[in-house]
Amino acid sequence: MILRFLIFCCIVSPCVLAAQSSTPLLFKWWIELTDKKNTPYSIDRPWEFLSARSIERRAKNGCPTKLEDLPVDPAYIATLRAEGFVLHGVSRWMNAVAIIADSAKALTAQKLPFVRNITCVGRDIKIKNPPNRPQKQRKPYQVKQSVAEKFGPLGYGVINLEPLATPFLHQLGARGEGIWIAVMDGGFVNVDTMPFFDSLALHNRLWPGPDFVERDRSVYESAQHGTSVLSVMGANLPGYFVGAAPQATYFLLKTEDTGGEFPIEEVNWILGAEWADSIGIDLINASLGYTTFSNPVYNRPYAALDGRSTIGAKGATIAAQKGMIICNSAGNSGDEPWHFIGVPADAPGIIAVGAFDTQTNDHASFSSFGPTSDGRIKPDLSAPGLNVVTAGNVGEELTMSAGTSIAAPILTGSIAALWSAFPNSTAQQIKDAVFTSANQFEHPDNKLGYGIPDFSLAWVTMQGLKVYGDRYLAGYDADSGSMKFLFFQETVRDNQVFSVEDIFGVQQTEGRLKAQGKNPQFVTVQGLEQLPAGVYFLQANGTRHRFCKVK
Repeated sequence: MILRFLIFCCIVSPCVLAAQSSTPLLFKWWIELTDKKNTPYSIDRPWEFLSARSIERRAKNGCPTKLEDLPVDPAYIATLRAEGFVLHGVSRWMNAVAIIADSAKALTAQKLPFVRNITCVGRDIKIKNPPNRPQKQRKPYQVKQSVAEKFGPLGYGVINLEPLATPFLHQLGARGEGIWIAVMDGGFVNVDTMPFFDSLALHNRLWPGPDFVERDRSVYESAQHGTSVLSVMGANLPGYFVGAAPQATYFLLKTEDTGGEFPIEEVNWILGAEWADSIGIDLINASLGYTTFSNPVYNRPYAALDGRSTIGAKGATIAAQKGMIICNSAGNSGDEPWHFIGVPADAPGIIAVGAFDTQTNDHASFSSFGPTSDGRIKPDLSAPGLNVVTAGNVGEELTMSAGTSIAAPILTGSIAALWSAFPNSTAQQIKDAVFTSANQFEHPDNKLGYGIPDFSLAWVTMQGLKVYGDRYLAGYDADSGSMKFLFFQETVRDNQVFSVEDIFGVQQTEGRLKAQGKNPQFVTVQGLEQLPAGVYFLQANGTRHRFCKVK
């Protein structure tokens, strides 16, 4: 079944009609404030509102603290509370506050001197989830050996990961260790009991974050969608089902309101991203998007998909400037009348992820199209999104799923695995390597964007290597004058004899290969110092490989 964005059919009256009811309806309102001129916080003291990990990440990525990072003036918050307003959330980036009130009460906020504008962002829906239920007991699970024999150590996960060459990273030991990922979704039912996430919990790499919908910390509820999303990244049952980044650390945030579809969820998206930024998150996955709402009066026209008109896109644009990599599903409307991506996938700087069919390596029909209304290429990249294996909602159940909401976390997890191999690299360096590895990098379109990344090539790029000749060899001229080769698939025996010939077949040197490690293998060839720059052939292991010696 194609995974769609969480869109519901409940229609409510516009906010302005609520006051006519004998019992006033409660709505959520977005209050934009005038300034931060009296805030007690300072950009020179970021440790007062950002974690050490966040400050370090920003410094590494050249993202200085700005006025937008300062918390909202606490005096303004205190005044709103004193006026009897219930606060839903506070956004420092947008210098805004979301409140809960009926229409008549909300209009009084406009009279406050520090309020610049007020907008209704939807009904206040009451979800009947039990508050903060206790964590359930995990049960052990024995992997079926037959699956491992057929699919290898990644089990069914190889179906999802092989199209992006992510298993190559796993072979090198790059599995997301040290990378923090925030997952924003509608709920994560049974994540606290399913065996796929046992190792995450055991090693303190699974953290329930805030619930920005019900304003508590109960996230193992409401929806199974987030469970499936997490599974293609963090699942770790070797030989049965392994995700793209099983050694990353995950923070689960509930931002999607499963009781209805309203613009307040764009606000929740921003609140989640701000929280993620503040604790030091590296990557955000959001398999969410917004174009149509439970009340059509809020619907986003295509003209608004310019990356700067909607609340969600404004916040996402800022989030992308904080040294994090953000992957957001493009949308599943490609074969529907709407056709286009949603909010905040239109925001510049974030990676809008489309879906492709692994059987054809072409665009999946449901995957939403670009461009943005101001003409930018979207989606940005594409990942497997049809016949994808995901964890079900109970026990060790696996299901086949589809949607850009599943493509996005496969890409997110793969980026995390790559980043874990180069932890000192900036977000932009990682993004550049991933984009340049994609198969449409030179000729992007509005179906697949820049195309399908190849994470083995991205790794080669990050290593400073270049691919020469056939697909399985890379080489470069080291400072010592030696040439280092990387064999992707072949087995090279230690102490093996090699020869180097020029383009005319004349042997230039001979020696022995010193193999290091398992497949894929590095092989260092000495004795090339005297060779002039040019094209040569390495004869080894019964095959002939072309390489270039550079100055």
